[in-house]
Amino acid sequence: MPLEYPSFIPTSPHGFGLGNTHYVSGRVSACVARHGGLYGIRYYGKQPHAKSLLLAASIESGFSKLFRLQVLIDDRAYFPEFNQTQHTPFGYLSQCTLEGVKLHHSLILDQNVIFQRIQVIENPAQRKVRARVILHGHLRTQATDRVNEDWEVLGEDGLRARTIDEVGNNPVETTLELGATQTLRTQTRKGTFKYYIETTEPADSVSFYLAFNHRPNPSKIDDRIERKMANYKASLLGGLHFDSGNRCLDSALSNAVPTVCSLALEDTPGAIRASQSYWVWGWDSMVHAEAWLWSGHTRLVREMLEFCQNTADPEKGVAHALHSDFSLQYSMAPSAQCLYVVMLYNYFAATGDQTTLDKHLPFARSIVEKAGAARSKHNSLSIGMGFFPDHPEELEQKDNDISLINNSLYFQALSAINELCGGYDQELSTLKADMESVLWDSDRDYWVDSADESDLSQRKYYPAYGQLYVSPFGTLPKAEATQQIGKFLRENSLFEHGIYMFPRSLPGFMADGNQLGAYYPSVDRYYWNIMNRCGDQQSAEDFERIVTHFWAEHTYPEGLTHETENEDPATDNPGCKQAFAARSWCCDAIELHFGLQVRLDGFTLNPLPSSKPFHISGLILRHKRISVQRVPSPGTELRIVLNQAVVDSHITWDQLKDENTLIIEIPST
Repeated sequence: MPLEYPSFIPTSPHGFGLGNTHYVSGRVSACVARHGGLYGIRYYGKQPHAKSLLLAASIESGFSKLFRLQVLIDDRAYFPEFNQTQHTPFGYLSQCTLEGVKLHHSLILDQNVIFQRIQVIENPAQRKVRARVILHGHLRTQATDRVNEDWEVLGEDGLRARTIDEVGNNPVETTLELGATQTLRTQTRKGTFKYYIETTEPADSVSFYLAFNHRPNPSKIDDRIERKMANYKASLLGGLHFDSGNRCLDSALSNAVPTVCSLALEDTPGAIRASQSYWVWGWDSMVHAEAWLWSGHTRLVREMLEFCQNTADPEKGVAHALHSDFSLQYSMAPSAQCLYVVMLYNYFAATGDQTTLDKHLPFARSIVEKAGAARSKHNSLSIGMGFFPDHPEELEQKDNDISLINNSLYFQALSAINELCGGYDQELSTLKADMESVLWDSDRDYWVDSADESDLSQRKYYPAYGQLYVSPFGTLPKAEATQQIGKFLRENSLFEHGIYMFPRSLPGFMADGNQLGAYYPSVDRYYWNIMNRCGDQQSAEDFERIVTHFWAEHTYPEGLTHETENEDPATDNPGCKQAFAARSWCCDAIELHFGLQVRLDGFTLNPLPSSKPFHISGLILRHKRISVQRVPSPGTELRIVLNQAVVDSHITWDQLKDENTLIIEIPST
């Protein structure tokens, strides 16, 4: 059943509406299948994060009950049915009528707890309504050096269990506790085979909870659920808001920031998970932070700047992978760590927060200095294994090679530091010239993935991701060749549901059998920014087609591997909530349609010359709220009108009021 998008919340009129999907909040995530039952529950605690999956049932069959909710009406048992089911980043809300009793039911995740709630809305016959959950005891996941203790019945309070993982010689305990807002009774079948946990008295509202290393206050659960929903709706409706005329597209873009906010760990400010099934990473968590910055969620980025600096290793630098206790697992090449520098620049440009800039600027400059110190023996380019894709060795890269994606970050970071501090003009000019000399293939009019440090020979692989656009400086290398770059990308990279990482007709495609033939939204911003610079109006329709394809399945994909001429059978991991995809698409839409570049002295617009209306509201820069609308005009020239006054494409901060309206008039002929 197709989803609908009233108020931009994906809604299924009848049924669950999705084959399966993932919900996430803080340290917990849950998977729900089309049959309405949970089939996977993850908790990221003190155990190794590779052991986060603690409970698993079946996605195909509803036989295995994983805290499956039931309604008891005069002691007759029913599964709640799904109608007008709203899918949020952290759970669903639905409704049904059973035996004349109108009910609302919901699954809500909140940091380290999963709530399931039943509410009686109408009960004209005054039937006795109770609730229960059913659990098969064998659904605990097995792992090396793991012990799952049996569930313990806690009398009227529910169940408790422990999972113990050995980490070195130290046992790490995870406590699981099932309880409710009402008194419970528990019955078992065949020992630990099956548990029936139900309320003892009729009530108009009951909430069950599954808590990890935590015990919620039952008297405050309803308030906690309501607050969670209220904050989401406020963020969705009052935050960065898109109106293109396509409700599915607008829902995907408007939900992007609320979704990635749900991945933040409240107990560790600045730690933000990469997705429902990944822990806190380096570039995965940092990249495209502008989505937060431009929607007013600047605190998250400020905390991330602090967190990344505090967890950095004195020698190895900013973490790429972290252990569960936030200690360093491994880091990237110095040039790849320049993403931190760019994030600091983007933060200051969007906020003007001098205190935070001053606090972190010395650390940022040290990263740039380390990247410059790891320079090629031939030129000013920085050496080191490319941090993306996962297997650059399949593209012949070695540890001391010259990587395009790494030097793209280095160039943007050096540009940022030069604008913040000055004094790097010559170094920046030399770096740009070396990039264009060493990493540009004049025969193809496009970038190569890397060059061999020993003799500067080019590896003839042509990645769409090589120039990782994360700042206003992201398209400056070879800017004079923008039209040629756009032609190469459009002819070689675009397909129906994404942007190929490598041209299918050239070496590199599917070199690893997987990722190198995939579409990764996390690295597609260069493509859409180039299309904006080229004035390619068709790209707006391409972007809309790609995003709506995935969001119809409630998905911000990590990637889509596609290697056939006809359509592949299914989305990779439908229902995925990959943070870097959501943030990237949010930035993509703004930059494709409006060419937004946020700098220290203001911002610049480069509108796509399309007369199709496109509107964003809730854009927040320097604490000023901005509505930007593109409209067709009967005139013959493009006009930008700020608060009823015609302005240039570059708008300074002192031109803004607290509330601002920007109208971009595009000639319709």
